[in-house]
Amino acid sequence: MTAELAGRNQRVQRMRRLVRDRDLRRSEHRYVVEGPMLVHQAIRAGLRVEQLLVPVSAAGHEIVEIAEAAGVPCGLVDDRVFDGISSTRSAQPALAELADHDVGIDALAATGGTLLVLAGVADPGNAGALVRSAEAFGTAGVVFAGGVDPYNPKVVRSAAGSTFRVPFAVVTGDGAVATTLGELVPAGYACWAMVTSGGLPPEEVPTVAPVALVLGNEPRGLPSEVVGACDGRLSIPTVGALESLNVAAAGAVALYGLRRGGSS
Repeated sequence: MTAELAGRNQRVQRMRRLVRDRDLRRSEHRYVVEGPMLVHQAIRAGLRVEQLLVPVSAAGHEIVEIAEAAGVPCGLVDDRVFDGISSTRSAQPALAELADHDVGIDALAATGGTLLVLAGVADPGNAGALVRSAEAFGTAGVVFAGGVDPYNPKVVRSAAGSTFRVPFAVVTGDGAVATTLGELVPAGYACWAMVTSGGLPPEEVPTVAPVALVLGNEPRGLPSEVVGACDGRLSIPTVGALESLNVAAAGAVALYGLRRGGSS
């Protein structure tokens, strides 16, 4: 393990920029995973880990042994410098640079399994939680159609390792949702829009064709043109004065209902 004690070291500077700069992550096809547990899960998932940095105070941490056994280059960084790289106030004693691993939307469409489409979902915590629910309920994959970057550190943390195991595709640009539907419909998918009311309960959604569940941005939901382009509308029945569920909660309930109805 090499010592990288200077804050000006190029590897340290690169890691710091990858944590904060979405454009750099996209152009370099690299991102950062924070914390020994997530780094270990990434290694176990067989992802390409380019390097691991740990603070001097954590030189004896077992994640170093695990990473070195997997052939990952490891470096030591001064504790104060390390704290300046992390995206959290309380830095976890491990930072790994990974190659990105999203797949094309055509690869997801070819699975024929239930897909989750995040249409402009912007909150990283919600997005990560939705990927976690997708894994929990056997969803075949997730499409990030606009909105948050799936490699955002908060998305990765909120997903608790699910982004390493659930295949996902990234569709960017102003027409990301239209592009996504344009790929899924010819592949035989029935696209169902999540709306606050007036739609079918998840367990009653027909299962003749594979289902793509389309969720919208947290405060606004799905644009009317997206809802109109879908094959049907899906809603979560609620009681009391509550108008709607948080998008992460609604997505989890919907995915469970779809699985219960036999569409996965």
